[in-house]
Amino acid sequence: MPYFEECNTMAQWYVMYTKPRQETVALENLQRQNYSVFFPQARVQKRKAGQGTVQLVEPLFPRYMFIHLEVGVSDFSKLRSTKGCVDLVKFGGKPSVVPVELIELIQHQVDSDSVIDLLKLNALEIGGEVRVAEGPFEGMMGKIAAQKSDQRVVVLLNVLGAERNVELARSQLDKA
Repeated sequence: MPYFEECNTMAQWYVMYTKPRQETVALENLQRQNYSVFFPQARVQKRKAGQGTVQLVEPLFPRYMFIHLEVGVSDFSKLRSTKGCVDLVKFGGKPSVVPVELIELIQHQVDSDSVIDLLKLNALEIGGEVRVAEGPFEGMMGKIAAQKSDQRVVVLLNVLGAERNVELARSQLDKA
């Protein structure tokens, strides 16, 4: 992925919180300032009044994006005044570092435009077999028990010797 070719070992990934519906404005302005930004998006299908079902590309994490910064080199103070941005996500007053493994996991799921195609999982049907691809139940096989929404399903998994209904995001599942 191109994000790591230009990255220094001292640099780390952080989460940028943006203004409502201004992710693309924040992205453009951060890139204009030469920040390395990763903004994953999702291709989804939604119902629109009068239009039926339409395909859209929307933020995978609304109001959030990842930014690659070098501690001691990058000027963190400019980020808050960047158009579309609010601030870095902080815990205890310090910007929270995102593990590089999480960024790599997401990057492996997206195409060259940083879009993950969630429509490929729409073919999941109740009773269909799936494999949990990520999370605490990774590698387990199960069956779709119910669909909660466009993004979440209930999967019947054998957990500790008993079958349990577990609610998971569609993005965590692969067809078996």
